[in-house]
Amino acid sequence: MFKTIEKVEHEGYRLKLILHYGKYYLEGENLNVKGRRVRKRWSLHTDDLGKAKDGFYREKLDLQKTGQMSVIFESGIESLIKSFLDWSKTNSKSPRTFESHTLSMRYLSEFIKVKKIEKLSPQVYEAFKKHLLDRGNSPRTVDIRLTAISALIRVNEDLEIIPKGVIPKPKLIREKRATLPQFWADAEVQAVLREAKKSYLSDMILFGLNTGLRRIELVYLRWDDITFQGGFFNVQGYDLEYGGERFRFEPKDHETRRIKLNQQALEILMRLRDREAVSPWVFANRYGKPREFRSLNQNLAVVTKRAGVREKGGWHAIRRTFAVHLLMRGADLESLRQLLGHSEISTTQAYLNVTNRHLDDTVDLIGFQEDDGRGKVLSMRKSAHD
Repeated sequence: MFKTIEKVEHEGYRLKLILHYGKYYLEGENLNVKGRRVRKRWSLHTDDLGKAKDGFYREKLDLQKTGQMSVIFESGIESLIKSFLDWSKTNSKSPRTFESHTLSMRYLSEFIKVKKIEKLSPQVYEAFKKHLLDRGNSPRTVDIRLTAISALIRVNEDLEIIPKGVIPKPKLIREKRATLPQFWADAEVQAVLREAKKSYLSDMILFGLNTGLRRIELVYLRWDDITFQGGFFNVQGYDLEYGGERFRFEPKDHETRRIKLNQQALEILMRLRDREAVSPWVFANRYGKPREFRSLNQNLAVVTKRAGVREKGGWHAIRRTFAVHLLMRGADLESLRQLLGHSEISTTQAYLNVTNRHLDDTVDLIGFQEDDGRGKVLSMRKSAHD
């Protein structure tokens, strides 16, 4: 004898109260996992209908409160790890990224098994941080492992294996000691461009300064992404076979964004346009393929060292410079967020903090003081450019 007494569905989970041969059971099913059935049944250890319904309503209330069913979540963590690593193997831009993801997931898997973790939570993340630090891992290494967990959650959300926002993401250690983003002042920009002159880096740096693209977005920018007639381009994902190799690109937050070309960026593309006949990519190497990150980093490091701005970072300093200078010239925060492709406005807020600090320092360049009674004297402090 098998009979369903009560049933509810919430956030991709189904919960049932079942009567089976005179005993009551609860059955939970995770409908978010595609391609296979994730289900678990457990006894309420009673033959009393009232007590059975009490157990059902408690589990129902917990499901509606948390958005997940912890009793079947344990089997789900390993499934989430597997789907993430399958995705990373196919979509990571380099073998080293996939290797890092694999190592991070191995540490996480070992931890949840030893500690018998049923679901991911802020408390679990804090315990995981302590576990890694106690084993001698540096804070930077711990942050790499936590970043991989965030990627695990994001990818499974994008694959619609789990609902968005159900599993919280960990906070990094470095967030507690965040510093203001470093950027290049006008004079430093000119110094970098002088040092990069007559090299392939010159166009890439200048285009980045005028568009705010990430390094990977510069490398994988295609001619097909550009609309010259409208004067804009799209940062968008693609899967392309070229020269016997397959190249896949996906924006960081998996969203396409449209960026207008200013006059300087458009002039660069017009000057390079004859290369469209030999390669799909705008800033391709001599073989017509995307440039390697390692050589890009090494070459830019030489340029920034000669320009005296090496301590301010590499390719991301270009993006930071674009953002800060736009804000200093009156751009609003939401427009900048969309241009940079930030999913959260709080990420863009860091650049506003830089401009506020800049304004504070600017006020110190001027100071009124009173003389011996013959009037007011305006005292100007010398700037670093005088």
